[in-house]
Amino acid sequence: MAPESLADTLPILIEFIQQASLVPSLRNRLIQVVRQFGEQIKSREIHQELKELTSLPPSKAFRALLVWGVLAIDEKGENASKELSADDLEHCLRAGRNPYDVLLQSPAPSLLDIGAGDLTFEQELVDQYISQLRAQKKKLKLHAFDRLTPGSQVGGVYHKNQDREQYLKGFPPQELEYQFWGGIDLAQFSQAKGALPKYTICTCHAPANPTFAYEPSRVEQKLILNDLRSTRGESRLSRYEGESVLEVLHAGQELTFPPWKFDIVGPLALLQGMTQRSRVGVLSAIDNEVFWELLSQILANEQFRPANKIFSNENIPEIFGDVYKDLSLLPIGERVELSKIAALRGPIPFESTSPRFKFRYVEIRRGALWKGIPSSFTAKQFFQMKRESTPWWIIFVSDV
Repeated sequence: MAPESLADTLPILIEFIQQASLVPSLRNRLIQVVRQFGEQIKSREIHQELKELTSLPPSKAFRALLVWGVLAIDEKGENASKELSADDLEHCLRAGRNPYDVLLQSPAPSLLDIGAGDLTFEQELVDQYISQLRAQKKKLKLHAFDRLTPGSQVGGVYHKNQDREQYLKGFPPQELEYQFWGGIDLAQFSQAKGALPKYTICTCHAPANPTFAYEPSRVEQKLILNDLRSTRGESRLSRYEGESVLEVLHAGQELTFPPWKFDIVGPLALLQGMTQRSRVGVLSAIDNEVFWELLSQILANEQFRPANKIFSNENIPEIFGDVYKDLSLLPIGERVELSKIAALRGPIPFESTSPRFKFRYVEIRRGALWKGIPSSFTAKQFFQMKRESTPWWIIFVSDV
């Protein structure tokens, strides 16, 4: 509670509240009042707010929050501070070729997969690491979620594969804790029961296009909708066998998708979700459109984030200049540290209630598949997608 200590503990408490399974309105109120109290704002309104939120007098309320958020341990007594430091994580990634080897270095290895699809990646990951972790007497916590609603008629091969799920559930609980949430998106996962506040690694394979191919804070919705219409075709919500679907008329064909197919979330929200859940992020098999939109949010220079300009094959070389030239020369199967090409963005405040974060290490890789590294179903399809350019990887370590 002393001012000299509070300066260090306050950011940790705010980060914990941000990741806790709370109703969003309650989380936002709690973060705001904690931040104000920590800044020595002791107005009557702040005291009353703390009392309403915690049912305790102000000082006791703040002490209780510190015990809950800063000294907290999970239900099995595993202290969060046992996890690898950002320095350790960066060293592991720099030294090794396979980013998932970080799991072998972690005292309590865990991984969250965003948009898990058919669980191809999950099975490959477990097959590669479970015996090594077993020898180390470590348990792997493997969690995954996907927007597709189980049992939906749309989504096809991207639904979770029942055989793979049964395989993952067949491991002893002391070796593997597998959990999958279906029918939830990035925002809804914050309320998922049983999710960890922090994972060793957070992954997203083949980030969805157009969901993450436009940044709403950079491009107006009207322009995004116009571009969707001209590039993807006219669309309308309809029903198929009693289920809500999106019908899209593209190149003379009527295609059917889940109703949220054209909902735009943007790369900043994806990066926010990943950095809040883990310091290590692995995005693989990123298509060209999503890659450059993601990159624009990672690089420092504002020239990479032009307002109301849709990225295209024609203007990307001009907007990204030398960065585009250098990355275009990167051979398939090679990697490069991004900060050697251009400066990384400084602390990013996602929202007024979110802790600032910055990238301390970012690595770019070229190619859909890397030998010996677990991959997703979508990554394996790129070799037959003749119209798609070679995909990318972005691997990062963040500081919060």
